[in-house]
Amino acid sequence: MKTMKTMKTALLSLGVFVSATQLSADVIPGINSKGGGMLLPEGKLKMVYRYLHFDRNSMFDGSNEVPNKEQLDATANVNVLVLNYGVTDNFNITLVTPYKDLKATAKLGPNNVAIDNSGIGDIILMGRYKLTDMKKDGYQTALKFGVKLPTGSTDDGFKKAPPFARNTNTPLPTQMGTGAAEYKLGIGVSKLFDNARVDANAMFTYRPKAKHDYDFGNEISYDIGYIYALHEKFNIGLEYNGKYNSSTDMGNDTNPILRQKLPFKAFSGTVGYVTPQVQFLPFGKPKIHLDMGVSFLLHENVKEYQPLEKRRILVRLGYLF
Repeated sequence: MKTMKTMKTALLSLGVFVSATQLSADVIPGINSKGGGMLLPEGKLKMVYRYLHFDRNSMFDGSNEVPNKEQLDATANVNVLVLNYGVTDNFNITLVTPYKDLKATAKLGPNNVAIDNSGIGDIILMGRYKLTDMKKDGYQTALKFGVKLPTGSTDDGFKKAPPFARNTNTPLPTQMGTGAAEYKLGIGVSKLFDNARVDANAMFTYRPKAKHDYDFGNEISYDIGYIYALHEKFNIGLEYNGKYNSSTDMGNDTNPILRQKLPFKAFSGTVGYVTPQVQFLPFGKPKIHLDMGVSFLLHENVKEYQPLEKRRILVRLGYLF
């Protein structure tokens, strides 16, 4: 009898110890996952600042890296402010405002070309509607829809072509905006586990002809990420980020010969990146979090000779009001 009592006491003590030492942490969506299928509760506001840096000094054709004949050396620094508000528990709205700083140099024939553009880009307004509920269904999905407004400048990035192009005006994909509205439709999915989560997102962007008769091509993007809580204040994660863009068109002013020579092109084809990351939650809750990640080029198959970045550096700071 005494032995049974002792065993019960030991088992109870062990249960209390395990419960006390179990990790109590909040896992938040990955740095590129666009939130998966999660929504903010009604009346909640979250502000997120994102910083993106990459260099483009490598050229690709198909799935091969090829010589950088024009000695292209381009750098992009993009700062993004995101405001997400819970209108209701089932519907959120998001406002995305980017500020871009784009610099590039290249040698076109006998001429050196330099581009230095900065300013506010095209603002995105998105809605998110909950389709399934985490508590009821064990996972959550959300329908996403929105529009990218033509708020960015379309003038600074359009440079004069070199003399061999007979003084044609050549539009370049380095201006702050496209000059035309774009329309977005997608879906997000999230699943929570003990101290971990999976988020996935797919988005289609329809792009009509932009200003100066420039066609940037339609886009399908897709992301999936896994985040795991190492500690109540530290999470680690891994994401796959991919996209497909249809063929682009520089308009009637750019002939095929000139197009092949120009290193400045909007992306077309398929590309995928893998993004390891770390999240820091100083108070053990997602009220404030600081996240850092690096995206590495995993695979590519581009439609024509064009530049790609091999690495992206990302920083995200979030504050939940």
